[in-house]
Amino acid sequence: MKKVTSPAEQLTEFLNFVDQCVGEYRLACDTVSEEDKRLQDLLHGIEFSENRSEADKMLTKLRRSRKQRREYKDAVKRYQLIVEFFNDQNNKATLNKMRQLLGKQRKEEEFLNGKRTYKPRVGQLTAGR
Repeated sequence: MKKVTSPAEQLTEFLNFVDQCVGEYRLACDTVSEEDKRLQDLLHGIEFSENRSEADKMLTKLRRSRKQRREYKDAVKRYQLIVEFFNDQNNKATLNKMRQLLGKQRKEEEFLNGKRTYKPRVGQLTAGR
C-alpha cells in the first residue's frame, strides 16, 4: 500500500528544497572565490619556482584547482536561477507566507489526525430526543 504524503509533508519538502538550493549555491560561490584566490597563489608559485620540478608540482596543483573551480562554478549556475527567483522581493514574501502556511497546515493536520471528541452545545444528548 502506497503511503500518502500529507500536504504539510509536501510543503516541507518544497521549502527544504529551496533552503538546500540556497545552501548549495552559497557553498559553491564561496568555493569559487577561494579557488580564485588559490589561482593567484599558484601562479606566483610557478613564477618564483627555483627549478622545473617545483614548477611542475605547482602546475599539477593549478590543474586540480581549475578543475575543482569548474565543478563549483557549474553548481553556481545550476542553482543561480532558483536562488535569484526566491531572492526577488515579491517571491521572498511568498516564500515567507508559505512558511507561515506550513505552521498552520501542521496544526490543522494534528487536529484532524488526533483524537476528536464532541461536547454538546445545548446540554445532554439523550436517545429519545
